[in-house]
Amino acid sequence: MELNDSWNAYLLALLAGLIYAGGAIAGKKAMELGCGQVRAVILSNLILSVCFIPHLFISSGWPSLRELAIGAGLGSVFLLAQALLFRALRAGDASLVSPLMGVKSILVAFFLVLLGFSDAPLSSATWLAAGLSAIAVALIGWPARHHGRASAKGILLAIGSAAAFSLLDSMVPHFSHQTDPVRMLFCIFGSLGLLSLFLLPWKEEALFRRDQAGDLWVWRSGGLIALQAVLMSTAIACYRVPTEVNVVYSSRGLWTILFVAWLGKRLCLSEGTLSPWVKARRFAGSLLLGICILLIA
Repeated sequence: MELNDSWNAYLLALLAGLIYAGGAIAGKKAMELGCGQVRAVILSNLILSVCFIPHLFISSGWPSLRELAIGAGLGSVFLLAQALLFRALRAGDASLVSPLMGVKSILVAFFLVLLGFSDAPLSSATWLAAGLSAIAVALIGWPARHHGRASAKGILLAIGSAAAFSLLDSMVPHFSHQTDPVRMLFCIFGSLGLLSLFLLPWKEEALFRRDQAGDLWVWRSGGLIALQAVLMSTAIACYRVPTEVNVVYSSRGLWTILFVAWLGKRLCLSEGTLSPWVKARRFAGSLLLGICILLIA
């Protein structure tokens, strides 16, 4: 892969991280206003599936049964990861959960080696960036004292979601480059929409409701998280640098912390009252993630 191609992937991941931060804060606000977690997952995934419908018509042909089966398997992993993410946002702060998702960078590298999908040994700079990302995530994710929202449950759910997303990101480049990446993305996210329909019996309120306080926020969250997933999935499927892309994507932790510091009190978020020390510690960890981005640039 040429340098320019790699930069395209990194820019997509950086933009996805910025948009994700907005989606996470909107989702946190929606759930604080009473919107249901299951509804948020279904709505976000349906919006995401609609975004990938055009991929069917711009791909080089129709999906085979094998591609549909692989897509359904990968879509199932995405559904699990997304459900864990929204559950983590309900249990913990957005400015804690989002940076914790940065463990993806090192978990992707681990899964690539474990599954035998790496074409060449990962560079020492990549391993260093992944290791520093883990240190930064530990610095950010340490629970805030006297702040109940920063719970062990939220931390574990966030790490579980990161592990599921990491497994997905390690498999998508392998399978997408065995066929047309655009068509494979349609198979993954088309199946995601269908699988999400099985959750309808457990939704907490009307799916497309728009007249309650949190409804606007859940729609905003669904749209933003879907958009960032489109960008990130394109970076993962079309460019074979999943570990490096995830290090860049870890910048979403920095964006989330900055957004919470700027908008937390204005939006009346519970985490808007975090102590300056906690905010400073999380910000310092996010700056360390910035160093990781420079290492792989």
